[in-house]
Amino acid sequence: MFDWIRRRFNAATDPFEQFVGEFVAECRRKNMLPKSYDANARTFLFVRDDGVDMTVQMHNAFREWLSRDQPGRAELIVRFVQSVAEVRSNGVISPEKLPGELMPGVRSHAQISDLMIHSWISGAAMDDSCATAFQPLAGDLVACALRDQSHSMSQMTRAHLAKASLSIDDAMQHAMANFRGKLPSPAFQSLGDGLFGSNNLEDYQSALLLLVPGQDYQLPAIDGAPVAVVPGRNVFYLTGAANRPGLARLLDLAGRASEQAHFCSSSLLQWNGQHWTEIGSLGDEALDLRRREITQHQLAADYNAQKQLLDECHQKRGQDIFVASLMLFRARNSSETISVATVASGVTGTLVPQAERLAFMRQIIDPSTGRAQQKPADTAQVAWSSAMNIVGHLFEPVPYLYPPRLRALGFPDADEWTKLKAASLM
Repeated sequence: MFDWIRRRFNAATDPFEQFVGEFVAECRRKNMLPKSYDANARTFLFVRDDGVDMTVQMHNAFREWLSRDQPGRAELIVRFVQSVAEVRSNGVISPEKLPGELMPGVRSHAQISDLMIHSWISGAAMDDSCATAFQPLAGDLVACALRDQSHSMSQMTRAHLAKASLSIDDAMQHAMANFRGKLPSPAFQSLGDGLFGSNNLEDYQSALLLLVPGQDYQLPAIDGAPVAVVPGRNVFYLTGAANRPGLARLLDLAGRASEQAHFCSSSLLQWNGQHWTEIGSLGDEALDLRRREITQHQLAADYNAQKQLLDECHQKRGQDIFVASLMLFRARNSSETISVATVASGVTGTLVPQAERLAFMRQIIDPSTGRAQQKPADTAQVAWSSAMNIVGHLFEPVPYLYPPRLRALGFPDADEWTKLKAASLM
């Protein structure tokens, strides 16, 4: 099997297949054979030394590989395989050593949730027992404790921390002490228009959000309160709230955040004197409209990735559960996009994403086949808040998932349908 994979990728000209071919060749040199490869998910499965399966995702390393010249690519492949080997051989955590190995990480809450679903796909219980332990931070970002080793870092689950009798609060205290003691001060470089960037903390750059600007590190010359975007975990961009050109540049970076090798967030955060918070208004209608659209598209992307994982999980477990998509529409004669989720009659248990508007479809079901006709008998589309006021009892929260979903328990009755139609007309 392994020779077949190597021959296939050695003959490939596609950049991703070339990258995977080089990875496979380096694994072979290290006598570290993968158990399997999933071409659709772009993941390899390895068996750790303790016998537990370990999934290695390739997309982050591939994006870094694309940005480098040939010597840089070769170096990255070697380091990547070293990191896989280290994680593979160090599955056992030492309770005595762990506090000194911890470092802080700032990650997307959606990424944390997706990792949990990956564990469900691998056979873990469908709860959060294998999820990464975290503290809410700002917007869609959370803070977590990472185990930092020579070539790798890994997110600590509550089960990992329990082995060392650590709560997430205890773990973060150790992590922050290690962070302050090991890493240099952030170095900000002027990028023009009052925008500054820092990347000298490498994979821990996003953890700057856990420090106090102007106190734990010196701020560059910005105009107004600090406003930041952390598109990837190894970059940090900063400007002032009163600097419109700088804010526009931050939005450029936020709009391309998903292209980062180690995506973190597309949210713009502002320091309010005590902590970072997702910014309300940028004080400019055009900029606010653009920020809203970036936020909506990122949310749709997060829900789409979540849906794919949940569909795979349900299929593997033999569960017939429909996972609805979040759809974006642009209203006629408007520059704004609206997020919409759909619930149809005749389908129970649909996992519904939270949206600005909720569309209900009364379907015509063919009694002989049990299938719905293509065109619904009637529809009602209402604001999310109105829908919850009228038929909120027909939905229950789905635990553990982010972005959040609700489970549809039924469909509106005749009286409720009349109320929804009235709200729809309004």
